[in-house]
Amino acid sequence: MGFWVGAWLHDILNTELGSDGKQVIIKHLCFGPLETRVWYKQADGQYCCEIHFIEGLQAGERYTNFVSKSEMLKVIETEIDFCKKHGEIDLAILLQVEKENINRL
Repeated sequence: MGFWVGAWLHDILNTELGSDGKQVIIKHLCFGPLETRVWYKQADGQYCCEIHFIEGLQAGERYTNFVSKSEMLKVIETEIDFCKKHGEIDLAILLQVEKENINRL
C-alpha cells in the first residue's frame, strides 16, 4: 500500500507489465474530487502520463500524453524526493531501482 498526503494516495509501482500492456511506475489517486494521475511504460517501451477525472466539473475526461525518457526520469526523481520527505523509504528505494532500470535502456 502507498501513503497519504492530504487527499492524495501515492501508490506503489508495478514491477512488471500488466494484462493491459502497461507497467505503472507512479500512481496518484485523489479522493475529493476523485481523480487519478498515472505515469507508466507501455509494452513498446514508450512512457505516458494519464490523467482521469472521475468526479467534478471534468468528470469522465481522460488525457493521455506521451513523455520522453528524460521527462519520465524527472518525474521519478521528484517522486523519490517526495517519498523521502514523507518517510516512505521503501517506496523511494523501489522507485530508485526503476530509475536505474530505465537509465540502463
